[in-house]
Amino acid sequence: MLVKSNAAYRLATCLGLGLFHSTALAQVAELQPTEKVFSDWRVLCQPAAESTVCQMVQSVAAEENSPPIFLMSVSEAEGTGQSYAVMTVPVGVYLAPGIELHVDNRRPFKVLYEVCDQLGCHAGFQMNGNVLSAFRKGLEVKARVWTARDKAVDFPVSLRGFTAAYRHLGAEGGN
Repeated sequence: MLVKSNAAYRLATCLGLGLFHSTALAQVAELQPTEKVFSDWRVLCQPAAESTVCQMVQSVAAEENSPPIFLMSVSEAEGTGQSYAVMTVPVGVYLAPGIELHVDNRRPFKVLYEVCDQLGCHAGFQMNGNVLSAFRKGLEVKARVWTARDKAVDFPVSLRGFTAAYRHLGAEGGN
């Protein structure tokens, strides 16, 4: 998925960060990961010693074949059956307002940043209740990120395939 706005392109080039691959899936190099595609979502699974670690992901790049400037991943907390989502954006964004999630132009959900590191700034939230219901029923999420106090960029996140990927994550994550 591409963002075609000049603001998003400037954000990517100004910050110059090629965001990351998931560190959770890179822990065991000798075991081969698997990937399944559900429309616009991918479920990545990495076999581990006694279980399999899976997450579903979608990323947004400023231009084709460039590193992602926005990543959303959904994982299950080990042994709890609870799922959570993490959004990662480049270092240098304006942190105070957090990220607003607009699902199909409904009332937004607000997510606060938890930590920034060399990979980017991360905002996490539980994927349950009203948020999960909205994601399952929706077509698109616009994740609004501020680059300055009065300048925002919207990252489009397709929800095509979200429900199927989420079901698969639940089935694979329970292994």
